[in-house]
Amino acid sequence: MLNTADIEKILRLGEDSVTEFKAVARNDFKIDPADIAKAISALANTSGGQILIGIEDDGTPTGVGNLQQADALMRQISSVCQDRIRPSIPCQLLKAEYQRQSLLIVQVPIFGPDRPYLVDGRCYVRDGAQSRAATRDEQIRILQSVDYHFDEQPIKDAKRDDLDDEAIRQFLERTGRAVQMDAAADVYLKAIRALDVSGQPTVAGILFFAKEPAHWLLDARISAVRFKGREISGEFVDRQEIGGRLPVQLEAAAAFLKQHLASPAHIEGLQRIEHGLPADTLRIPLEVLREVLINALVHRDYQSSSQTCIFIFDDRVEVINPGMLLNQLTLDNICVGGIKQFRNPLIVNLANRIQGRESYGMGIPEMIRLMEANGLPKPEFSLEGGHFRVVLRLQPARGT
Repeated sequence: MLNTADIEKILRLGEDSVTEFKAVARNDFKIDPADIAKAISALANTSGGQILIGIEDDGTPTGVGNLQQADALMRQISSVCQDRIRPSIPCQLLKAEYQRQSLLIVQVPIFGPDRPYLVDGRCYVRDGAQSRAATRDEQIRILQSVDYHFDEQPIKDAKRDDLDDEAIRQFLERTGRAVQMDAAADVYLKAIRALDVSGQPTVAGILFFAKEPAHWLLDARISAVRFKGREISGEFVDRQEIGGRLPVQLEAAAAFLKQHLASPAHIEGLQRIEHGLPADTLRIPLEVLREVLINALVHRDYQSSSQTCIFIFDDRVEVINPGMLLNQLTLDNICVGGIKQFRNPLIVNLANRIQGRESYGMGIPEMIRLMEANGLPKPEFSLEGGHFRVVLRLQPARGT
């Protein structure tokens, strides 16, 4: 939601490629359906933005009338989004007040998966401060650009204040950004698309910086279980539900795995006898475990009503993640490496910034190499019921 300072800045800077003003005071507080449909579709076909209704072209606020007139305008614009634009497009319609004038703000999504959006069969784009008909080449590029990424969508009802400033500050420090926690930080958050152009948190922004990510994404969590034996049963040694921001989930899940994958041992008298391994050795290399966890968190389908699961058995570890392979990826070519397709490009980018790494699609081949170098079987990959499963076989305990 735009505050007074935001509105003042927008009016001072004027219209641009993501901002348009519409005045209605001279037209009995009604709007031209064809004109607003053209403006909304042009923004949606380009990079989203906002339309401030009740503002003259020169930035003077003249309002949208009284409460009843404002509500009538909202209904009219909602009808335009549903009936005049094809396919229909969801836009947030918000009321605001500035200099004692009521305004309406139409927030157009930064990316629409159904674009191009047409009005009376015509495709419009935003060019500077104007909306115009798209050329043939532009229409082709719009069609080619349709690659829906859920993680860049703004989350309805989420606000900038729902983000944790301490989490943002830690991210900035870890990524080497000397940015003060003021307006400059928000500029950076918009640059990495943790906030959209209107300042609303995106899915990626919520997952990395929200105070309570589960408030919006209930299933964005990990269920970790250490079962007794080699099969799933009601008998388990330990269980943990891991929530919170993704960096927090990563560290908590890694700690759970380290706790239950320490080198096997038994006690003789007062002495702990290790089975041929140093006391701080894990039965699976830590690098492999972290790669599996990072892959699970950044590549999972966050629209799915299913959490990531970590199951530890006596003989193996299984990580089960909602989401199938994308497009032309197969179980064979992900093992070769060098092919990158991201379901969540923003989440991948933020995770890479924190980790200070870029795998270039070589994470799985490196996992395979490390497992074999430690005398362990290759990781096993499978697709089952909309989920991706990784199985890591444990090194047999000596003397057992």
